[in-house]
Amino acid sequence: MPLLGTLILAAMLLVLDKMLRLFDFVVTAGGPVSVVWRMLANLLPEYFSLGIPIGLMLGILLAFRKLALSSELDALRGIGMGYGKLLRVPYAYTAGLLLLNLFIVGWLQPWTHYGYERLRFDLRSGALGASLKVGEFNRLGKRVTLRIDRSEDKGARLHGIFIHLDDKSGMAVSATADRGQFLSTDDPDTILFRLERGRLVQDSPKFAAPRTLTFESYDLPISLPVVDQFRKRGYDELEELTLPELLRNGYSGDVTDRKQAVAGIAVA
Repeated sequence: MPLLGTLILAAMLLVLDKMLRLFDFVVTAGGPVSVVWRMLANLLPEYFSLGIPIGLMLGILLAFRKLALSSELDALRGIGMGYGKLLRVPYAYTAGLLLLNLFIVGWLQPWTHYGYERLRFDLRSGALGASLKVGEFNRLGKRVTLRIDRSEDKGARLHGIFIHLDDKSGMAVSATADRGQFLSTDDPDTILFRLERGRLVQDSPKFAAPRTLTFESYDLPISLPVVDQFRKRGYDELEELTLPELLRNGYSGDVTDRKQAVAGIAVA
């Protein structure tokens, strides 16, 4: 029980310390709050690898302290039990937890670390669906600016809309509308922004004067920004390589890979 209690307490303290910073990072990036729990889940193996040695040491100390305070340790010593025999059970726990920690650090933690970094990348790139901030100008890619005054039904209905788009040819479209909603299309790279009861202004170097349009309903196609692909696991990151992969690189012919692998094994 002291071992489990210390392990859970250490993991909770480390998670709480990281949770506040993750919430601040996710809210600033405009991502969904639910991604915080996924990021924390990917950090748990790292925290457990730190908490297991601490929990083991405190568990053994507290267990022997309890034996000493209840005079059971003196009784065991009185019947001829040496410290070697008394330490057999702690050694058994140590061997089992050593194998568990080796599995966490050598195999599980590299994958979870890669998953954590991938979630951070997706948040920064907007691949997780960045949320629109009400009352502020939001950039959707490099050529779309959007502002909304009010949102209802978790973003299904938007009110007080201003949107501005431009393209490489110099065409610029600005529109205001009372209401609007986003609709999906057959093209995964394009969405429709259906505007209701508004006014649209279209300008281009080809036009002698800007064109204006008053509408009751207007579908405005918006091209989604291209999301960059995340790097492969282990690319310049030794923490993302499993123990067999580090050993394989250590025996490879490349001197640079061999030095990096030896450094990675020493860190692990």
